[in-house]
Amino acid sequence: MSATARLVVQMTPAEKRALERRARQAGLTTSEFVRRRISDDDLDEHREEIEAFLIAIENAGPSILRKLDAAISTTDSITAAIEAFGAKPCEEDSVSKRAWPTAFSPVSRPSY
Repeated sequence: MSATARLVVQMTPAEKRALERRARQAGLTTSEFVRRRISDDDLDEHREEIEAFLIAIENAGPSILRKLDAAISTTDSITAAIEAFGAKPCEEDSVSKRAWPTAFSPVSRPSY
């Protein structure tokens, strides 16, 4: 069915720019963007993808928590090693490289 009826909607210029930007980001014409927003067509069309994505996010939770626990453990180990050298942590507003021992080798960035 071809769209032939017109609807005039009053909005501010800023609202119109925002609507056009969102339609452009979605790769749609403004008219198609509005039509999809007022119907569930787009949601129904992608429902399986959305549900799979939500399940993937839910399943990723435990792995993310394990990685955070490992990062905290690593941070605790590094802090203990620094303290073993007798260094005192610097105040945030007066960080000085001289406060840390120069013999302490830098830690490589963790990969996830």
